[in-house]
Amino acid sequence: MHVALQLFSERGYDGTSIDDIRQAAGFKSKASLYTHFRSKEEVAEALLAQILRAEEETVGRAFLRASEEPLQRLAAVGRAFIGWGMASPREYAFCFLRIQQQLSAQTVEGRHTDQPDASTQAMFKLLSDVRAADYPLRQIPDAALLTMMTGLISRSIVDQTAFGPVSLETKVEQVLEACFGIFFTQPIPVPK
Repeated sequence: MHVALQLFSERGYDGTSIDDIRQAAGFKSKASLYTHFRSKEEVAEALLAQILRAEEETVGRAFLRASEEPLQRLAAVGRAFIGWGMASPREYAFCFLRIQQQLSAQTVEGRHTDQPDASTQAMFKLLSDVRAADYPLRQIPDAALLTMMTGLISRSIVDQTAFGPVSLETKVEQVLEACFGIFFTQPIPVPK
């Protein structure tokens, strides 16, 4: 999977063939790779699933360890997600682009997924809890808030050099503070 991620990152999905993956992974024959994966699409889907499991484990641990207070939990989950992305930029970029490709294909085909994935559902619930606790959350649909936050985080992960020579922890805190600026209509300090 590491080889496929490297090739997809360097050449793009369309610029990588199943034979490129086979050769880079050291499989001698096409049949040896085809016993594991029938197509490049299967490799990409398996890679996406593997990366999403790692991200969900990281964020899930943060959720479970956090205080039940909604703002504390939002900060803990945000910190974990941003930290994972900053520490794993290649994996984050692959997931982001792959999911965007899937959404784009659904739009072109006229299909729309009404059911968000488990992570998105958890974030909707968390935003609902923050709203119920009377924090000044923007009166924008939660899906739009998450889209704006994802754009900010994605750009920050891709262009980490913009932060200058600061620690990973400092980058994470700066991005989280900017996310709070998106979420709330008034300045809300980010809980530690």
